Amino acid sequence: MSDESPSQDCSLDRGAAACLDQTAIAIFDSLADGVAVFALDHALLYHSAKFAKLLPDLTTAVSAAKLQAELATALKKVAAGAASANLIVEQPIPGMTSRSCELQVRQLRLSTLTLLTVTARDVTERLIRERTQRENESLLGAILETCGVGLCLWDHRHRFVSCNRAFCELTGFRPEELVGRPLAKVLSSEEIDRAQSLFAELLSGGGKGHGAVASSIELRCRRKDGGLVDVAIAASVLLRDEGRRFVVGSVMDISERKEKQLELIERAIEAQRDAESKNELNAALSEKLALIESQHQQILDLSAPILDVFDGVLLLPVIGSLDDSRARTITERLLSAVVSHRSKLVLIDLTAVETMDQTSATALRRMLTAIEMLGSRPIVTGISPQIAQMLTQLGDRGDIFRKLETLPDLKAGVRYCLSRR
Repeated sequence: MSDESPSQDCSLDRGAAACLDQTAIAIFDSLADGVAVFALDHALLYHSAKFAKLLPDLTTAVSAAKLQAELATALKKVAAGAASANLIVEQPIPGMTSRSCELQVRQLRLSTLTLLTVTARDVTERLIRERTQRENESLLGAILETCGVGLCLWDHRHRFVSCNRAFCELTGFRPEELVGRPLAKVLSSEEIDRAQSLFAELLSGGGKGHGAVASSIELRCRRKDGGLVDVAIAASVLLRDEGRRFVVGSVMDISERKEKQLELIERAIEAQRDAESKNELNAALSEKLALIESQHQQILDLSAPILDVFDGVLLLPVIGSLDDSRARTITERLLSAVVSHRSKLVLIDLTAVETMDQTSATALRRMLTAIEMLGSRPIVTGISPQIAQMLTQLGDRGDIFRKLETLPDLKAGVRYCLSRR
């Protein structure tokens, strides 16, 4: 630099005019950062207007030869030969947040002299951003660590980038045992291929675009102790600025849900088996009932057969007791036979009926009345004394038994019918 005297507008001291010319000062003044020049003995030789604007308190203190301890240490360090020294200085601003300035001290070697330059840059916003980012990262880290759901980050090769405490507790591994290791480390052997296929599809977009959520990835994980646990992973793709892709996933233990599902399935299968067993039992019972009904019908036909003995004459020999249900069935069969054979006479033989109570007598009375309503004439044979007494008691009421036509036995009844043909 030349030895020309600097302009009177610049802040110079102690022979600075011999060291700095107008060109150097103009360069310092044009810089975006504030600049101050110190002698090796820490005397302030020059400061730009920008420096004074950024740090008015520091400029005033330095001009009064009152250096801050940090600045004095930095100047001494660089004067001793260090390449540079950095420090942060706070400038209070009334009613506002303090301004933070970063000072960088370097040597300025001239042809005959070595000076120290201090550049000042306002880093308030940068420090606020960095502090906010650190706070956010700290808060996010605290949330991830205290979250009850396992959270993991995998790279494009399916390797663990990070995992939280809940996931480690779920699998039994420590974070350092998983980071950098493949996802297969925590999967059962039969799940590895399927999991890699699902993750590859997710990373490729799967036709849904980046950030698509795979809401139904269910895998079986293998714990460090060898135990198996069923998990559901809700995963999405994270695309970084540099183009790298990661998979972010929340991992939930669904073993209990799986057990309940299996239990419900087993119950459903058992219920189906019970139903099938009951259906088979019902079918068997139906077959038995049908057989019993058939046998009952055969017994009924044998115990009360309806015989077409002559043209227009039917014979009904009754064997055994005549209860209400049996009498109803016999009556239905007999009436059908009367209509189909156009019978004029019906012989009802009671020889094989030893006793008859009032219910049986009532049933017989309904049978006889029904036969007469069809235009046929009933004739009863083989009545025992006990039955005659019961029928007489009912006959006192003035019903059909009072005019009932009877014969002592079946042979007499047959002869009677032959004589009326």
